[in-house]
Amino acid sequence: MGELETRNSKLTTVADIPDRVLVVGLGKTGVSLVKFLGSLGKKVTVTDLKSKEQLTASLADLNGTPYVGHFGSHIKDDFVDHEMILVSPGVDTNLSFLAEARARGARVIGEIELASRFIKEPIIAVTGTNGKTTTTTLLGQVFTAAFKDVFVGGNIGKPLIDYVLKGQKARFVIAEISSFQLETVEQFRPHVAILLNITEDHLDRYASFEEYAAAKWRLFENQSYDDYAFLTAELSGRKKLKARSFCFSTRMSLPEGAFLDGDALVVRLSGQEFRYRRDLSPLVGIHNSENLLAVLLTCHIYGIDRPMIEQALKKFKGLSHRMEFVREKNGIRFYNDSKATNVDATRRALESMTNRVILIAGGKDKGGSYKTIAELSDRIKGLVLFGDAREKIAKELASYMPTEVVAGLSEAVEKAFAMAASGEAVLFSPMCSSFDMFKDYKERGDKFRRIVEAL
Repeated sequence: MGELETRNSKLTTVADIPDRVLVVGLGKTGVSLVKFLGSLGKKVTVTDLKSKEQLTASLADLNGTPYVGHFGSHIKDDFVDHEMILVSPGVDTNLSFLAEARARGARVIGEIELASRFIKEPIIAVTGTNGKTTTTTLLGQVFTAAFKDVFVGGNIGKPLIDYVLKGQKARFVIAEISSFQLETVEQFRPHVAILLNITEDHLDRYASFEEYAAAKWRLFENQSYDDYAFLTAELSGRKKLKARSFCFSTRMSLPEGAFLDGDALVVRLSGQEFRYRRDLSPLVGIHNSENLLAVLLTCHIYGIDRPMIEQALKKFKGLSHRMEFVREKNGIRFYNDSKATNVDATRRALESMTNRVILIAGGKDKGGSYKTIAELSDRIKGLVLFGDAREKIAKELASYMPTEVVAGLSEAVEKAFAMAASGEAVLFSPMCSSFDMFKDYKERGDKFRRIVEAL
């Protein structure tokens, strides 16, 4: 692959990667890391707590790539015998073996950090508790229309290291970045960094909300005045940022930045004002107004023509499992919001509903409280709960609204359908992760859709 370098990096050549590297976690990102390191001739050891049988698909994908694999448990020697350890996003960076490796001088970084060292093109990075996939995807569509060659990846779709491995040359790299990925950055420096929001999430991984928020803020830490930082006005002023900072808001007008003004999305930059009709976009809800404002701000920083932006807004219908209309039966509308894996996401979904709602929720608890949903009890005709978290949610919310507790998703849909009347809606917005009963939120949402279509 030869010598690769970026303006940001001390790790400027392949030779700066040790001959022996440990990869922890063999999900999609781990597989891509092993392939990349193998293409450089590095000796790769892979470790994962899952067994070989559980990793069948990943191991098949590595066919032909040399590696040493230790599966089913971690071995201390793997961690203390390597100068560089690359961790996948799902791996807890507080793992005791990782702490010991750091104490012995090992570098522990993630795929985002490694890949960014070899990317010369401008990186537009998007994070936030909610909305980052929608925002990243829409940015990708607008920029692809404007500039043709654009790579969209990161926490959504393709790992960034795939872009490096395949030797792609795009005009822009647009990446969704999770808090887990930000835990292991050192010099990662996006040209535009977008922080959409920070609300309670992943408290099953982080010791506190403050620790989770601190990971999100790391998106900006390596930027300079040559870069841009975009964040919601509610977060403005909480951290000192070195980049040129602009805010977006749905609650107030701004002298510079982007804001919602009645039925218009407004961008003000360098003495110019651009107004877009909010109803150009079929995306519903105040949360999507925030996402759209962040997209518009980014587009105007890069000088994308207004007609091209408007056309992209009209065409983008949203993503599956995010306030997705499934069907109407007996005058009752069913919505699949399986991607709502935290309380704030469900709150935003409820705020966007114009009908009274039967809310189906539950799954694997991620820590934190559900009580904020009580503030929207006037919108909720009934609450149907399933999954591991059902009793905890019922304890916090049952006194505010009629509540039913059931065993599984099929029973939850049937119960919600029976509770709803014509002109009302059944909203599946779980507030929890899917891992108690499903592989991921997509499998959970697909099952909800099948159940509803079979009614």
